[in-house]
Amino acid sequence: MKNEDSGEMRTVLMEMMGSHWIAVKFHRTKPRGIKLSPAMTFCDAASRAIGEPILLKVSAIPCGGAKYAFNVPGAKAPAFGNFVPGRLNTLIDPKSFISGVPRLNFTPEYVSFNLSGYGADVYLSFMLLESGNEIAQAWSAITGNKLNCQFTGVMSFCSEGAAGALISKVPSLSLGCAKAIQTAGLQGQVCVCFSEKTAGIFARAWRNKSVMAAA
Repeated sequence: MKNEDSGEMRTVLMEMMGSHWIAVKFHRTKPRGIKLSPAMTFCDAASRAIGEPILLKVSAIPCGGAKYAFNVPGAKAPAFGNFVPGRLNTLIDPKSFISGVPRLNFTPEYVSFNLSGYGADVYLSFMLLESGNEIAQAWSAITGNKLNCQFTGVMSFCSEGAAGALISKVPSLSLGCAKAIQTAGLQGQVCVCFSEKTAGIFARAWRNKSVMAAA
């Protein structure tokens, strides 16, 4: 299942869960012959990629949180105030720095979304919370283990979402920061992220079930 074509994997995941999936790939060098997309945030690119492939230079992403999550050299932990609604400023110090969030353990130069001919490090989908709950139920049925996930975090889609899923190799369910929800128009949706390994677990279970049903 490793390095399986990302388009085929996305098709299987869509059949299983009924939602669009985005293949996210981190690149150390620029894919040949692929034109860079205009600079945009990670969350905005993920939401737009349903309709078109996107390639971003990581250091040009206009979001300090994403640069920090993706281990851009020199990127410092951003302040809470960049991601938390202003009305919560009475509860937190908006100038205090975020700590303890998942970060990639390598430094990619580029990140692509639904780029044909390439595999994926992470498969990402935005879905209603009810569907996100079905992911947790499916994980328990397939693996026999409870899905331990936390609907917490400040930089959710880039950090607790993509980076977290890639590092931990288990599904990540993230509600997103206030900035991401507003920028990408994702109100009321949860971001589900699978590493390539996790996507393979789901895909094998789905294919085996389909074969048994057809027999």
